[in-house]
This record gives sequence, structure tokens and C-alpha cells, in this order.
Amino acid sequence: SKGYDKVRVSVVAPRLEAFDDFPFTYREQFRYRWTENFLHSALVKLSAGANKLSIGGRNVTVDLPEEDVGIRGVFWADPCFSSKWINCRYAERFQTFNRSVEMLNGIFKDPTMNLWGILGDNFYDQTGELTKTFFDHISLDVKRRFFLVVNGNHDNWVCGGPECGDASDNFGLGQMQYYPADAVASTLEPQDDVNFLDFSVDPDHRREYQSFQNSGTNFLSYHKLGNIGFLSFSGAAKFEDAKPHMEEACRYFEEAQPAAVFVVGHWNSEGMGCLKDMATPEVRAEILRLPGCRELGDRLKYMDGHKHCNYVQAHNEEPIGFMIGAHGMDDHCEAQYGFLFLDSTGGRVRLYYFEVDSATRGDRFEDIRGCVESRGSLASCLYFAETWLDVPAERERGSGVLV
Repeated sequence: SKGYDKVRVSVVAPRLEAFDDFPFTYREQFRYRWTENFLHSALVKLSAGANKLSIGGRNVTVDLPEEDVGIRGVFWADPCFSSKWINCRYAERFQTFNRSVEMLNGIFKDPTMNLWGILGDNFYDQTGELTKTFFDHISLDVKRRFFLVVNGNHDNWVCGGPECGDASDNFGLGQMQYYPADAVASTLEPQDDVNFLDFSVDPDHRREYQSFQNSGTNFLSYHKLGNIGFLSFSGAAKFEDAKPHMEEACRYFEEAQPAAVFVVGHWNSEGMGCLKDMATPEVRAEILRLPGCRELGDRLKYMDGHKHCNYVQAHNEEPIGFMIGAHGMDDHCEAQYGFLFLDSTGGRVRLYYFEVDSATRGDRFEDIRGCVESRGSLASCLYFAETWLDVPAERERGSGVLV
């Protein structure tokens, strides 16, 4: 919302680094949680196309797609690979650590990939050590792409909900510094483009560990990448606090005219820390009543997780809701492990579901990974995928059904 050409570039390191070759404006030790880390960050102006940066002596290319051009991205929710804090039932069965790393590294060798998103319960990590382990193994080709992360219940209270919260919990504080974004907090005083995070809630001062100990504005963001809009938020925040900013988001989307807007949240229903009207389907329904979003109709869609299953969650005239929560955890659905591939190139907005392994289909990891390696792109391996969405990118505003 600060301009299409504004991009936040960040490095997390175990110490403060000089980085004389890059103009980081924020250089601070993490506050309150995961304090063994140091964040270096800056909001920079980039041009459409390949932007060649030098950071710590390493050449890093950040590709900003032209506005209104199609993009490609991969989405997961609820990924786990360790039972250190919460039982990751299928970690060994689906080999979730090695295979998630290998699949990501393989997919993002493709220069046409733009975005990776995790929709909450990000590795079920209370202390940050699991997060560091995972990121130590993914390639620079993954890390240099745009990254979208959502706050989930286990990101706040590792046990899964506020009733069992305690002083060791994260409350999304480590998360918001490890995955820094220009959220709404950066537009509100006393924050600014340099000091862009709201640290006004110190959980150890309040000691109210059985409630959300953060500001919802640290997780509420809206933007456009290529021809797709995104609105992300935390369901642990209050709707009445978020609503004015969601109204601003709708005005932004009315002006930006994306081909589709995805509301990306974690919770699929209230409870376990999700407050009234803040489950992802509810947020989509609420903002569909707002000027600027009302006109989107079925072009306003959502993705979520929380339930550890993968399926098309809701339909109107076309699919509008997508659950992608099976990535290592178990639930009442069959054992599944997969991801979503968003492709808005070629005048269409499409979602393809790749089931890597499941009780029904069996193990297809080597087939999918081998196809990506040999053919060079996920888009060339669609015969392994289910088509969940395929609609025109260009449509009149207001097409679809308002419910």
C-alpha cells in the first residue's frame, strides 16, 4: 500500500552485521522473543524486472514482476517436521523436513516463480530453533522471492490456544521479526518506514499469557503483486480494531484493480484463540460488504489452514475458498501432504493442488520432484495436479455472487 515499487528487504543473522554494501535502516536485536537473532531491514524502491543487489558480499537478485502481469507462487499451511513442542504425526511417514526443503529448492530454481506463502502455525515453533533449522536448508533462490506469512494459533500459544498459554510462548513476536513485513503497524505513529514494528505490547510486563499479547496491526497487511491482491491478518486480533484498516484495504484494491484478491488467514473457524468474526471465511464475508471489495464479487477469494486437510472449501458461482492445512499434521480427514500452486499468467487465475503423498494416492514425491527437475518448472508438471480454480483474469467488476 506504500507504492507498488516499494519492497522490504531483510536479513536475520546471529549478530549485528555491518553490511556496508546495502543500506539497511533498521538494525536491531529481536525484542521480547527469539532474542538470539538480529534483524537488518530496509524498505527500498525497486524497478520492475531483475534488481541486482549486493548484501554482505553476496549477489542477490530480486525480481519484481511488472504490475498487472501474471505471477506464480506456492502456498502451504500448518507445516511441521518436528514433535519438539506439538506432535507432528506424519513427520516421518511423509519425510516432511527433507521433502519440503527439496521441493521448495527445486521449484524455485524456476525463474518464473515469484512468491512463497505459509498460512500459519509456522513449524509449530516456540523458541525459533525449528524455524532457523528449516531456513538454514532452503536455497537463496527461495529466500530472494517474495514471502507472505500468516499468524496462527500455535504461533501465539504453542499448545494451540490461550487457555494453556504461558510465559514461554511466542505471541507472534518472534514471527513478526523473523518474517518482517510492511504491515499496517508501519503506517501508525510512532512507527514509520524505519521503525516499522509495533512493540507496545510487552508480554512480560503484562503477564497476561492466556490472551493475545501483540498488536494485530503487526500482521494486517494488504498489497498487490503482479495482477493479484493479498490481504493477510491475524484471527487473534479484534475485528472492530481491524475494520478501519480493512476499509482502507478495500479502497486500495478498488484503485489497484487486481485480477483477484486473496484473503489469506489461518483459522477456518472461531475458537482456539480466533475471535468473533475473525475466521478467514468470516473476514472474507465481512469485507465483501465494504465499498471497494463489494464490487469484487467472486473475485474476492480466501485461503486458510488450521484444519489439517486439503480441499476446496467453498463455492459460489465459482470456487472462492481453499483449505491447504495438510502438511505434516493429522486431522479427521485422511493423511495428506501437499501444496497449492497459484498461476495467474496467460490471462487466467488458476490454483492447482499438488498432493505429494496421501493415504489414497500414495507417495508421489519423486514423480513430482523429478518432473520439476527435468522439465524446469512446476507449470510443466500439471498432470500431477488437481485444478481447483481456473477463471479469466479479465472480468467486469462485480461479476459473481454477493453473499
